[in-house]
Amino acid sequence: MARTSIAAVAIGAIFVSGLLGANAAQAAQINAFLIPEHDEGYAKFMGLKFIQIKYPQGSDVANVFDGVNQKIEFTVPLTAEQLQQVNKALIESNSPMQLANANVTYSGTIRGSHDTLTLAYRTELDALVSGYVLNRSDNSTETILVDSNWRGFVIEGPVIVDAEQHGQVNVNEPIGLLQAAFPEFAQKLMDANSETKAIMTEPILDFGDIGRMPLERWHILFDPTISQASVKGVINTDIGRAKVLSVYSLGECSIREGCPEPREADSTASIDGSDLRVHISTPQPNAQIEIAGYTTLETKPENGDLEVIGVNLDQQGTVGPPLFTMQVLLILGGMMGAVAVIVLYKARK
Repeated sequence: MARTSIAAVAIGAIFVSGLLGANAAQAAQINAFLIPEHDEGYAKFMGLKFIQIKYPQGSDVANVFDGVNQKIEFTVPLTAEQLQQVNKALIESNSPMQLANANVTYSGTIRGSHDTLTLAYRTELDALVSGYVLNRSDNSTETILVDSNWRGFVIEGPVIVDAEQHGQVNVNEPIGLLQAAFPEFAQKLMDANSETKAIMTEPILDFGDIGRMPLERWHILFDPTISQASVKGVINTDIGRAKVLSVYSLGECSIREGCPEPREADSTASIDGSDLRVHISTPQPNAQIEIAGYTTLETKPENGDLEVIGVNLDQQGTVGPPLFTMQVLLILGGMMGAVAVIVLYKARK
């Protein structure tokens, strides 16, 4: 019961913190639910980026953007060609996982003032996933090996989709928003210099930071009630013969791991006789991966080894609860003991 209560509180906090707001609270985010017994699941991949361009007051650029407040937002299904581009990126990350029935949701905001242009980007991929199981067996007592390298894939280059009322939009590079709304200015930025071009073509769907964080440094919790599944309304009957849900989370700060770091870059560009300062920020990564079954880490990313997760449907592996879980349980036990002492002391007075 104590472990279940801890899981409910901790995972609930993670899920709430993942909700998007107006601030740059979270970065490239993955929410995934995997059912290794059937080699299927659902995943949402979300990339966020923010760009700020400073220009002199009264300049030609200021005259273009002062008072601008525009937003491009849409959801469209990926075509077969676009889906192939995504699955190729997964293969290049040394993962056998493949996506199907994928939709992309794009949101880009342009806000200008007398001296600053602010650009905000959010690109989401929602898809069914499969192919991540590395061995197949009908024996429920045999460990199922699950690939985890998919969590670090990066889609390089433009991903151009047809959006009603907006035409063709590049949803994977920051320059795509300006190309759709202010194409002349976008071209001037691209032609300014290599540093500015690199910023404006930096992939939005870049999950490399998540992939580079070893799974042994993620927080791992077990939820035997399956009540904390946060994607696609998963219920008990959806997970086959698994007795528990293993939840891997990344993004929250802790004494043990510290805080994941955001990424930033800067450049300067001369446009229409004015010097512009371009700043891009990618906030800290956040991810939650839910796997039906007890899990253990079978291999670690040492000496080039790939990280593989072992999944048991009926019983927990030999490793036992993760260190983080045991720390939380011990802390909670100490707190409850202190409360009991206080209650007994007051009862005797």
